Amino acid sequence: MPYATVPDLEAWLAPEPAPESAVRLLTLASQRIDRALLGAWYDPADVEVQLVLQQATVQQVHWMLERGDETEAQSDLQSMSTGIRSFTRRTVGGSAGQTVKLAPAVVDLLRACGLFRFDPLVVG
Repeated sequence: MPYATVPDLEAWLAPEPAPESAVRLLTLASQRIDRALLGAWYDPADVEVQLVLQQATVQQVHWMLERGDETEAQSDLQSMSTGIRSFTRRTVGGSAGQTVKLAPAVVDLLRACGLFRFDPLVVG
């Protein structure tokens, strides 16, 4: 279930309208946020957490729309040009070959609000 609604997305994108695929995009964005927060500890019933997840979701959809890659089809590309868009993946350093799947602004938001926090699990 998406963390944000179509009206939430419309408010974020204003004055631009939400695309016809808004529900699908909100669902995909919520799934990407869930993937990023896998293993993180937070209370999903907390109203403040819900607001952060809502904000992160609409920002993620906005980023997905700007990139033109809602399906992650470009995740295995080194470089691509189509129409007015051109994509090149940086291939140096420890994260070479990895494509960013979460908007940098979303990562910043989740960190600043404390959701991108991972507590170690100590057994024994």
